[in-house]
Amino acid sequence: VFNSGERVEGYTNFLWLILLAAAGKIGLPVVMTARILSFVLTLATLLLSGYAVRNPAREIGYHTWSGALCLFLPPMLLAASAPLSAWALSGTEIPLFTSLLLLGFIFLREGRSSVSVFALFGLLGLVRPEGLLFYGMAGISLLLRAKKKRVLLEGVGLFAALYAPYLIWKWSYFGSLLPNTFYAKTGPLGIMIDNGSRYAAAFIASYGYLLPLGLLLFKRRVREWHVALPASFVLAHWLSITTLGGDWMPHYRLLLPTLPLAVIVAVEGLFAAGRASRDKPAGPKIGDPIPIVASMLVILMMLPGGLDYDRFRTERVTVRAFAHLGQRLREMLPPSTSLGLGSTGAIGYYTDMRIVDILGLTDAHIARNGRIVASQPGHMKTDGAHVLSLKPDLLLLGNVQIHRGRRGEDMMRLKVQEQDIARLPAFDADYEFVNIPLGDGFFLSCYKRKDYFLPLGGD
Repeated sequence: VFNSGERVEGYTNFLWLILLAAAGKIGLPVVMTARILSFVLTLATLLLSGYAVRNPAREIGYHTWSGALCLFLPPMLLAASAPLSAWALSGTEIPLFTSLLLLGFIFLREGRSSVSVFALFGLLGLVRPEGLLFYGMAGISLLLRAKKKRVLLEGVGLFAALYAPYLIWKWSYFGSLLPNTFYAKTGPLGIMIDNGSRYAAAFIASYGYLLPLGLLLFKRRVREWHVALPASFVLAHWLSITTLGGDWMPHYRLLLPTLPLAVIVAVEGLFAAGRASRDKPAGPKIGDPIPIVASMLVILMMLPGGLDYDRFRTERVTVRAFAHLGQRLREMLPPSTSLGLGSTGAIGYYTDMRIVDILGLTDAHIARNGRIVASQPGHMKTDGAHVLSLKPDLLLLGNVQIHRGRRGEDMMRLKVQEQDIARLPAFDADYEFVNIPLGDGFFLSCYKRKDYFLPLGGD
């Protein structure tokens, strides 16, 4: 849970949290462990992407330039992409989800045992709920290609073995089968589709062309199993993320997991077209275009990251600032202090204080009953009266204001979710504006409950 004693499921990555909790229990530094695991799993994704195209590479010949290029092009394209690089050291569950999905896809396409396929995709659903989409799609694929009764029994049996205990525990502990974040991030269908469409369209413009390029190069072979399978996974994933409203974070973390599959389709299509061209009757020829096309694809994969780098850098700097603020507040304030804010992650982790989440990601009331006041994914809901009823000692409004030198209240720029709090009479009655010194000339501008004593003072 996010706050001790409050049974609210404010996460969507159960298996990843279990791994990190286990690391913490044996004394490993949790944040560093998360980043190392993210990096190792990203390397695994790169290796698996090359392994996935080993059959066409072997047909061409590993000892030839074309065969070697076929084998190494998927890792090269992925390594050149900003999504993979940006989330490689994030410490989030995305690299685990991506590598597990790719491994499950390889097992499925290679005809491994249905039990092993279901096991991998079952674990995928415990990493993120979207994994259940691929569990179902893998089951349908197996039913179409294997003994239906046996596959059905194995799929249902393994699902029950994995998820019956998990769901029973969730219901008994949280009182809900769906995570609190699901309710916090869902809103009117029009807003969800609009957000998701723009999110998916931007991703497709940056990287999604790989899928239609590969399908175009395969020409009439697009219905073959080894082509239709990855394409169906990618398209279903894009559609699901579009329907669920997308995301606000840079570099498309929610769409990254199927990027390796799109890369595989493009690379296999490119070399299939190259083999078909070489098999044609002799005639006027120019040099092999495949290395040129491959180089162009690598450059194209690099470009979006460079264009969006400033936003990514801003996010990194902001998270570091919030982490330092959390550490400083923990040093300065009593552990019983409660904080109300929207950017809860790093500040909540490093202060270890009770957090009032004004956006509802870790607050069940706002997630289910909050008003829609904005359209940004994950930032749509709030309930100012509810926030004030919880009486947080400090309200870090203005999306957390850290700056050099003191500032007046007139410098505060409140987001629409925060305005829902500030407009209430109880806010003026119970809170006052303060500048809290953080050291080295830095201050935190926020609002303090009038009956809360600041040990180091504020003005």
